[in-house]
Amino acid sequence: MNGNNNLFGVGMIAILLTSIYTAILASLLMKTKERVDYIYHQERSNKDA
Repeated sequence: MNGNNNLFGVGMIAILLTSIYTAILASLLMKTKERVDYIYHQERSNKDA
């Protein structure tokens, strides 16, 4: 029974770490997207001027 409980704990930690990692990656991706959008719109406004 102890081995089964230990496996459950490892599984929960793995799910938690995966969730945290996914959240960090998603936030980095959004920051990069905002930066790219900003540069893109800046370039377009310079071409229009």
